[in-house]
Amino acid sequence: SGAGIGVYAGVGRNSYLAENVLADIDDAQERLWHPAVIGNDKDFLASRVSYKLNLEGPSVVVQTACSTSLVAIHVAVQALLGGECDMALAGGATIRMPQTAGYHYQQDGILSPDGHCRAFDAAASGCVPGNGVGVVVLKRLADALEDGDTIHAVVKGTAINNDGAGKAGYTAPRIDGQAAVIRAAQRVAEVAPGSIGYVEAHGTGTVLGDPIELAALSQAFADTDAGRQYCAIGAVKTNIGHLDTAAGVAGFIKAALTVEHGVLPPTLNYATPNPKFDFAASPFYVNDVLRAWPAQATPRRAAVSAFGIGGTNAHAILEQPPRQEHDAARRPFAVLLGSARSAAALAAGNQALLEHLRAPQYAAQALADMAYTSQLGRRAFNHRRALVCGDRDEALRVLEDGRAAS
Repeated sequence: SGAGIGVYAGVGRNSYLAENVLADIDDAQERLWHPAVIGNDKDFLASRVSYKLNLEGPSVVVQTACSTSLVAIHVAVQALLGGECDMALAGGATIRMPQTAGYHYQQDGILSPDGHCRAFDAAASGCVPGNGVGVVVLKRLADALEDGDTIHAVVKGTAINNDGAGKAGYTAPRIDGQAAVIRAAQRVAEVAPGSIGYVEAHGTGTVLGDPIELAALSQAFADTDAGRQYCAIGAVKTNIGHLDTAAGVAGFIKAALTVEHGVLPPTLNYATPNPKFDFAASPFYVNDVLRAWPAQATPRRAAVSAFGIGGTNAHAILEQPPRQEHDAARRPFAVLLGSARSAAALAAGNQALLEHLRAPQYAAQALADMAYTSQLGRRAFNHRRALVCGDRDEALRVLEDGRAAS
């Protein structure tokens, strides 16, 4: 059921709508204009997802430029805490058309002169436009634990604010505004900055933006007694470019996987520290190689920043997920169901299941997940199979000797 599931998301400018749809509608086809806009305009993103997936919770479009998707996550978190929904889809999308177009470089502008984003490097001179879609599923932790969901990270706290007018111009960032939103998220999360081991930065690699972001982080972490250069910093923009409205959720997903797996991925295109910031005297170092990140006295914690043009800032703090007892450990047997329209199709399904179980990437808890999906995520046809097995090896034996027949 979609009752209680909300959608919070934003999308970048739809250049396809303007240049490839509306531009081709002449006066004789004016009736097509309205459905074309409803199907493509950013105002209808969240409600169209709710309509397509039959979701009956709040459906809200969020638009704050580059911080859009992290602000959408913040709004979704508040809705969950306030009881407006029991589950939320939150994220953003940016798809630029045409896909193969270049861009005009302007000195000291936001775009890189050579097609590379060099966040926090001495040669940082701009970012690169990117395309992408990112969505996360959010639930209250108690509900996720009770339902046996796979938890990739726990959102400890989020915050948003705006820079106001106290800056060089509308598009300029502001140190005090960024520092304030970071401190606010720390207060909400009730965590000390010294317990945060990784920051997924906004990291645009611009001449103006990087030094301001680093100064704001230092200001927000000023009260820590954890020492110097204990906290890694990185930016996914060096990998995939600047995803505009989807940038925040991209960083959020990276940070969630980082705390879950205990691995710090390298930030690309980094060679020499930006001379406008003293890394050696700060809590931060740019993580430029793959590093293990073992849990310490506290669970692994990561922070995520997204700063929108116009001054809407967002920050989130994530924590390593709690240890869970999966169904594979709680239940001695799993029931794998299958159905098809014909005996041949069922046999093909059995073979596909067999190949999946043989795959080296098969995980120990996957059997219970597969059983759940087979029971609730498939239609029942006339030719059916039920396979009861205690583990992967037993399932393989039954499938290999042909006993899993219709």
